[in-house]
Amino acid sequence: MSRRGVAVLVAVAALAWLPAAPAAAQPADVADVSARVDDIQLPVADIDAPIADVESTTEQGAETVVSLSTDVLFAFGSAVLPASAPARLAGLIGPVPRSGALKVHGHTDSVGTPQANLELSRARADAVATAIRGARPDLALDVQGFGEDRPVAPNERGGEDDPAGRAQNRRVELRFTG
Repeated sequence: MSRRGVAVLVAVAALAWLPAAPAAAQPADVADVSARVDDIQLPVADIDAPIADVESTTEQGAETVVSLSTDVLFAFGSAVLPASAPARLAGLIGPVPRSGALKVHGHTDSVGTPQANLELSRARADAVATAIRGARPDLALDVQGFGEDRPVAPNERGGEDDPAGRAQNRRVELRFTG
């Protein structure tokens, strides 16, 4: 950013901190508030912080497992995919063999009732399967929801809530061979 751009940003920030002028005050003439700024140096925060992936891929025996983070795909308690999801999902299932079989398995953490979690996991698996059918109608889909019954990480540690573990358990898995 140019020095002039930085100067403008600093001036705008400074104006935000000024107390409001009394109602009877007249606005200052622009010439009265302009000044040259030469020596402004602002520290830049590190913006290379890690960003969680939408998916991870692992091999479990002969099966490839693509695990999709539902925290990224769905709003809390929702099974509605964002408009951008079908294109992303189409890219992820490229390696599935033509006319192959694909398992779409929904999972949740343990927050809520087992029945509500089972229904949510099924609804999310169905939403992902619907998007996949649009991209790859050749695939034979096996769509299931397991609720909180198949965690990949503990939902609690030492009797305390484990948010990181629960986040890992909220997922939809795509499983295929070949």
